[in-house]
Amino acid sequence: MKIVHIITRMVAGGAQRNTLMCALEQAQSGHQVTLISGLQTGSEGSLLEEARQAPFQFVQMPALVREVAPAQDLKALIQLTAWLRNRPVDIVHTHTSKAGLLGRVAAALARVPIVVHTPRGHVFHSYFSPLKTRLFKFLEKSLAHVTDAMVMLSAGELQDHLDEGICPPQRMYVIPSGVSLDAFRRCRHAQLERPRLGYIGRLADIKGPLDLIEAMSHVSEEVELWMVGDGPQREEVERRIGDLKLENRIRLLGWQHDIPHYLEQIDVLVVPSHNEGMGRVAVEALAAGVPVVATRVGGLVDVVRPGVNGALAPEKDPAGLARAIHSVLDHPDRGRSLGEQGRTWAEQFSDEVMYQRLELLYARMARLKGVAEGGGS
Repeated sequence: MKIVHIITRMVAGGAQRNTLMCALEQAQSGHQVTLISGLQTGSEGSLLEEARQAPFQFVQMPALVREVAPAQDLKALIQLTAWLRNRPVDIVHTHTSKAGLLGRVAAALARVPIVVHTPRGHVFHSYFSPLKTRLFKFLEKSLAHVTDAMVMLSAGELQDHLDEGICPPQRMYVIPSGVSLDAFRRCRHAQLERPRLGYIGRLADIKGPLDLIEAMSHVSEEVELWMVGDGPQREEVERRIGDLKLENRIRLLGWQHDIPHYLEQIDVLVVPSHNEGMGRVAVEALAAGVPVVATRVGGLVDVVRPGVNGALAPEKDPAGLARAIHSVLDHPDRGRSLGEQGRTWAEQFSDEVMYQRLELLYARMARLKGVAEGGGS
């Protein structure tokens, strides 16, 4: 089939890396694949060069930007529609909210037979002002009429969409944001002199790093924290660490490429997010045998199961987060058991599972729409 993926930017984030993985696998399976992206980068790093060197067509549209920019957005919509109209396309698959809005409208205008959208989380809370949030909800509900399938990363994300009445349930499918687990399966835990927590992700409000720093003031003084990542809250994070006099217990390590190495150096991964479609880094930690403490939001409740592979805490509750952390740290034998069970649990979120389910979804949509299945011309 002729498949077009659309995303606003190719930073080194989970959504972008997963989109790139899907495009690569589909190209290697014989499909004709195109990836369309804007050119914005960020503190996370960039996947643009990997996309340019990939064995599929990579189309760069500078007008595709992440933020709301009416003039740019109209230009991007016109460019996308023209591009899709002038080529034979079987499936348009959009990723993340902004690309989903523009890409699905363009696909409808270009009369593309099959339109699939993966929100990769949602913007129903914690991202924008109440007015802008209501606008996004309205647009999402409107675009559901031109969307053949909505791909949810977890049952929790699906339930969030059902609660908001975004899309009929028969058009929604749960397919995990598959993680390549090989490097994490090989992880072996290092012997540490003192208990150590880990945080891996953007330093941005939606990810809750300030909640974790606040929680450290409620955690035993012998516990230290390694924070891998960077982002717009870096200065605020540094300032809060200083205000709480936690400089000797918290290390800011910036972005690192060898994530398996850092997972080997911690006892517990903490994911204090305010909103999360699935929680890719939580899956990576579980595959590495590291128990996870996370907030009870979105897809994290499907990845992290209390008593099975970690613990859950209320959102935006540093004291509750600290209690959940101690529920694992204070019982080392239990923590090791949770870690080993986590390795098994992580397998259901592997990239192999994602590829298989996505291929089945495409085939189902093709049969319903009378589109020829298989790769090739």
